[in-house]
Amino acid sequence: MDAVLTSSPALDDAPPPAQRFARALLHHAPPSHPDAGFFATVIGTSLAHQDLARTGLCPEELNQMLDHLFPGALTATEPRLAMLQTQYADYAQRGRGDPQPGFTLLLRVLLDAYRAPEPDTTPWVTGVLVHACLRPDHLWRDLGLSGREDVTFLLARHYPGLVMRNVRNLRWKKFLAYSACEHAGLPPSAAPGCPNCEDYGVCYTDTPD
Repeated sequence: MDAVLTSSPALDDAPPPAQRFARALLHHAPPSHPDAGFFATVIGTSLAHQDLARTGLCPEELNQMLDHLFPGALTATEPRLAMLQTQYADYAQRGRGDPQPGFTLLLRVLLDAYRAPEPDTTPWVTGVLVHACLRPDHLWRDLGLSGREDVTFLLARHYPGLVMRNVRNLRWKKFLAYSACEHAGLPPSAAPGCPNCEDYGVCYTDTPD
């Protein structure tokens, strides 16, 4: 499982442009960093969509994360990273919006409450997850990963206590949304992106969401 977040399995299932961008980034990553593959995949997928806001990180956070995990990527002269530099310059000008600030706050509070003390990359993982829940697709597919088990591994590394609470084996986006509501003392509600997902009727057969 470790390889899911350190190198290539997730990249093998990503669209080809996303693979190219991600692998170019990994040339700048520290050896064997457990989150490098995940973030390279997220950024590569966002670049392929020509929308760095998909990372869930504001321009300043994205800059900090790139400097930490992929030093030199924003100033490199290699052609494969030219699109990153161009898109980042545009993104820095327009910034990242938040169409669902109420939900994103609830989910951030939940994830912060369960974050593991060790990984220094957890705040950035939180940003990625929170904004991915706003879009209508399975969490693993939206992030460019290979499957649900990749999300499980990511959550277990960064929020182990939260993963242990998923005793009903709910799909992760549904579980995160329900848990965020429960943590805030609110009735359970679907993540904002869920109603437009093709499998919404499968995931929410027993609720009014």
